[in-house]
Amino acid sequence: MPMYDIQGIEVTNHDLQNKGAWCEHGVRKENVFVNLHGHQLGLVINPAKKRDIYAPDLSDFIGPELADLKTQNTPFFTAAKYGYPPQNTVTFNKKDADRYRAEYPDIDIYFWVQWVAVRYFRESTNERYPDTDIQVEPMYGVWKVSFKDLDEIIKTAPLHAYQERVNDNQGNAKESYLINLSHEKITKVI
Repeated sequence: MPMYDIQGIEVTNHDLQNKGAWCEHGVRKENVFVNLHGHQLGLVINPAKKRDIYAPDLSDFIGPELADLKTQNTPFFTAAKYGYPPQNTVTFNKKDADRYRAEYPDIDIYFWVQWVAVRYFRESTNERYPDTDIQVEPMYGVWKVSFKDLDEIIKTAPLHAYQERVNDNQGNAKESYLINLSHEKITKVI
């Protein structure tokens, strides 16, 4: 799936199924997020993460409120086939929704979006079908939603199954909901 940044340089995402590498990447992103926006949003790295890597990512400066960070750098370019705009569509793993529903129903979710890839282009290999060329505008921001509100949103959200994860045994999410950040229950905070 060839993707390109704003300068037209190809963006590669190495092995998308290597969960361990992506978890390590996520920890680095959490620290960067807190350094950039933690003070403004009143957030720190959740101290429980020192003893439980699966604990929610963030907590408030004071109080027991928890939050999880969802870093999104690649638009869901083919969201239009679900009736969603690629510009504002992020993904939310079904397995995370199931876990929050059972263990953290009062958690808040932060979507930290910075579109690195802004174009998806694929030449057709069949003359009956046109080339695929989908572009979005560069975008940066942080959106917040309570899980209770997100759980209502996902009741009507499309659920995308990852074809390359059908036989996954690394613990990767096999399905994700598509979420439109323009939804009235989701607030842009940065």
